[in-house]
Amino acid sequence: MHYLELISGPLIGAIIGYFTNYIAVKMLFRPLKPVKIGNFTLPFTPGVIPKRKDKLAQTMGIAVGQNLFTKQDVQELFQKESIRHSVINGISDKIEQEINSTIEELISKFAAQETVEQKKADIVDLLTVKIKNGILELNLGNLIAEGGSAAIKEKFQGGMMAMLLNDDLIASLAEPIGREVEKYIEVNGTEIFQPVVEKQMEEVLSTNTKAALNVIGVDIEKIKVALNQAYDALICENIESILNHFDIAGTVQKKVEEMDVVQLEKLVLSVMKKELDVVVNLGALIGFVIGILNIFV
Repeated sequence: MHYLELISGPLIGAIIGYFTNYIAVKMLFRPLKPVKIGNFTLPFTPGVIPKRKDKLAQTMGIAVGQNLFTKQDVQELFQKESIRHSVINGISDKIEQEINSTIEELISKFAAQETVEQKKADIVDLLTVKIKNGILELNLGNLIAEGGSAAIKEKFQGGMMAMLLNDDLIASLAEPIGREVEKYIEVNGTEIFQPVVEKQMEEVLSTNTKAALNVIGVDIEKIKVALNQAYDALICENIESILNHFDIAGTVQKKVEEMDVVQLEKLVLSVMKKELDVVVNLGALIGFVIGILNIFV
């Protein structure tokens, strides 16, 4: 019986220490909401973290934004050569995939098919009108007179007809013809030119984008050079200005505030479960030691 009395003190101390620390750890998160008896709210409810969640979010935001992941860290990250290569190669690979399609297929990826068809029709109408108006502005009578006079003179050079067909006579014949042609174009020009323009438009849109770029001397290597220059201009030279619009602390604070308390608990326990278990076990150890000391006091 004497030995039972000796061991009971340390065991009871260990049990009390264990459960005291276990409850203390649990009270970090539980209960999730205040516990009320009538109008009276029980002390220590809700748990420490649910009760101080807003303050915790603010503190975590400041800690991350000002100490753990600063704007300077972001700037150095974007200026790393490995990041540059990753971004440039990723974009250029995507471009290379896209430019193997036709021009129309490429346009269709960025706009609805109905929009593409409407824009095609609008462009055809615009070009048709421009061509028609351009021809009407040429003064066909004069052009026919000048061209016809030169051709007739060359054909009948040195003969009697060359003497009879002078410039005035040719002009008097050509100008009425030119006016009739202009009237015909003014009335029927749209029907004449629109099918031609539509055919040319279809040929252009069905052209392979890569082939079209090669015509003007653009290939993927030149695109990569341009992307590197753009990266330097937009990122390396202006990164500080860009980061002034970043609120890392505010973003972290908002994310923590929006996080459910149960999720937050799981997050903390996934990182600190071993440490919290050590705290609980340490309570048992301290209770056991105090129980032993009481034997000798």
